[in-house]
Amino acid sequence: MTLKMGCPILCEGDEGYESARRVWNGMIDRKPRWIVRPWSIADVMQAVRFARENSLPVCVKGGGHSVSGKSVADGALMVDLSLMKSIQVDPRRQTVIAQPGVKWGEFDGETEKYGLATTGGVISSTGIAGLTLGGGIGWLMGKHGLSCDNLISADLVNAEGQHITASAAENPDLFWAIRGGGGNFGIVTAFEYQLHPLKSVHGGVLLYPSARAVELIRQYRDITLTAPDELTAYAALMTGHGATLAGIAMCHSGESAKAEQDIKQFLLADSPIADMTGEKKYTEIQSMLDFSSPAGLHYYFKCPFLRELSDEAIDAIVEHAASAPTEQTNVVIEHMHGAASRVPVADTAFGLRRDHYSINIMPAWADPALTDTCIAWARSFAAAVEALGASDAYVNYLGDEGAAAVKASYGANYERLARLKYRYDPENVFQFNQNIVGVA
Repeated sequence: MTLKMGCPILCEGDEGYESARRVWNGMIDRKPRWIVRPWSIADVMQAVRFARENSLPVCVKGGGHSVSGKSVADGALMVDLSLMKSIQVDPRRQTVIAQPGVKWGEFDGETEKYGLATTGGVISSTGIAGLTLGGGIGWLMGKHGLSCDNLISADLVNAEGQHITASAAENPDLFWAIRGGGGNFGIVTAFEYQLHPLKSVHGGVLLYPSARAVELIRQYRDITLTAPDELTAYAALMTGHGATLAGIAMCHSGESAKAEQDIKQFLLADSPIADMTGEKKYTEIQSMLDFSSPAGLHYYFKCPFLRELSDEAIDAIVEHAASAPTEQTNVVIEHMHGAASRVPVADTAFGLRRDHYSINIMPAWADPALTDTCIAWARSFAAAVEALGASDAYVNYLGDEGAAAVKASYGANYERLARLKYRYDPENVFQFNQNIVGVA
């Protein structure tokens, strides 16, 4: 079996193979048979056709930032999209077309030149592809919806190796499915997004000692219950410079005076250890949490949703976070609200359309000997949260929880997704993802 293409192809032992197979989560250590690094749509088409003709499993790497690491698989043909990095902004139409190898830091840096932005991830090294296809939670979601809500169209290569377009006018069922359905339906080679005017934002990080954690998170809950669409805020429990800390990270995209007033509400009576809030470029906000999740550490996520942050839930979260197994471990509470929550459930495959809090339990460690301890801690923590009424989870935060968890993350939309999976990928060519089981 010989693979010849006009783009780079890597096998084990080739220069660049080791770095290309690595992903953000250092716990993932898998070896594809081939790594194809396309420059064009035609290269992607050829790769998929070759894999089908030779009965090879196919995995797809965009930014490689998912905790599950499903973009790399042993013995597979990996389609590594990292060389496809074109970004074309149309300032007149306030749109942008970006290829799947682009990361949010690159995307935001380019759109910012035109005073434009759209909802993207909160870590700048996250790829636009996986985040958008799974939904796309980010700082602007309250005002402008999720990343997938801002998707106008997408070019993709389907399971037959054909180039097709999905939009509201062309293949609308497929367009519905890729807005939340992950990589189940093809390899997207270009995303067209709606952009929005944005010159600057107000936000940043407030830090308090962990002794104030309960008070701070209760205040956070009370503020977010009535937060305007322009304000998105997360609460966090972490370790910094050997001290356990509680913090609020926030972004306000509204009018300056109102933004300053709203941000001040998070201040407690005592002065914070650090107040890093103020007027900032959007790209500053988008990268301010990068320090919290460096590439190469081992990561494991459990991220149950709570509809409400009761006092009991807050007490349990703070209590369990206090026993974090490593200094690199973070616990983050994300608030989803506003425009992202008001979209009707049936309008996109992403169906978690409601105000809620994602309790992100994220142990991180460097020493493989700590793996069992860190995973057990996260599972115990999640079980305590689930006992308080937690339900489904965001598909982009799933690890290897299995088919039931994938089904739950889509709720009422799963049956339609299963039918579309069978229609567009009946042989499950695209299986290395949070896989949807096709049904005729």
